[in-house]
Amino acid sequence: MSESRWRNPGSLLSRRRLKLVLFLLAASVCIAEAQQPTPPPPGKLVDLGGYKLHLNCTGRGKRTVVFSPGAGDFSFDWYLVQTEVSKFARACSYDRGGEAWSNLGPAPRTGRQEAYDLGRLLHKAKEKGPYILVGQSAGGTIIRMF
Repeated sequence: MSESRWRNPGSLLSRRRLKLVLFLLAASVCIAEAQQPTPPPPGKLVDLGGYKLHLNCTGRGKRTVVFSPGAGDFSFDWYLVQTEVSKFARACSYDRGGEAWSNLGPAPRTGRQEAYDLGRLLHKAKEKGPYILVGQSAGGTIIRMF
């Protein structure tokens, strides 16, 4: 009995309608999300000559703690840690090229380029050392190259 139901042309038509309805629903969700305005960056965009990187610094202190996110992560992933560190030191998190609010920057995106970008970012933003560097995952590799 169930085999004849699947061979029924009416059933095939209703499956096609269901697929169409699901497709249209998914498309409308995607369109609605695409129309959402991008929230402004919590920090500032620093021009490195043709591209900008996002830097968010809070707090005050004699030292500057710089948080480098892991691959596919963003500056705001450090929010809870940065909030606590900024109570006793200058605390900065940033978005690497092509992530969150930062422009992609020059290619190829190697670890050396990322470390170079970090140095230029801190210099252009006039963030003074000494730096305490904190990196998570791929951010640790960039910190070591820095």
